[in-house]
Amino acid sequence: MKPVSQEFFTLLEGDENLGLYKWNKNIAEHYFCKLCGVYTHHKRRRYPDQIAVNFACLDDLDLPEDIHIGLIDGASHD
Repeated sequence: MKPVSQEFFTLLEGDENLGLYKWNKNIAEHYFCKLCGVYTHHKRRRYPDQIAVNFACLDDLDLPEDIHIGLIDGASHD
């Protein structure tokens, strides 16, 4: 997950396939794909002007070579 300013985030398609999960104070909004279950993005509680995005979900992402985004296997995470 990588936080970005809301002004740089636009959901282009697939809204009908997103589920929403909230807990505790029901402030943060966590979105996941209802078809495959992947966690796509969330609106942050602590920084409401940011959205954290799962970059592994983006198509045709062209990152500069000096940026590394690590992947985490959630099933094997402590």
